[in-house]
Amino acid sequence: MDLMIHSKVVESIEGGVRMDVTAEDLSVQAFVVIAPADFSIVEKIIPTAVFESGVQVHVASVDQTSDITEQIVQILENMQPNDVVAYLCDSAITYGEALAVLGIKH
Repeated sequence: MDLMIHSKVVESIEGGVRMDVTAEDLSVQAFVVIAPADFSIVEKIIPTAVFESGVQVHVASVDQTSDITEQIVQILENMQPNDVVAYLCDSAITYGEALAVLGIKH
């Protein structure tokens, strides 16, 4: 599926950014950080209020072992409006490529 993805950085967070992402009719919040694929990191970057709100939280490890665009889009395709996703990028290069896929040029 080819999604038209547009994003806006909302704030800088430790190791990355929090952004609002729109992919066609889907609007979600994404946390994109340079971090190891460790689920305990998710609890540090996503505010507790998000978990308490009852929204679905998705987590994806993003690395260069396969197509980064596919890794990003695959998660978005399985999300519902207002869900939250944490993309844990294994390097600065992967982080930059993930942001580009999400529509942010830096």
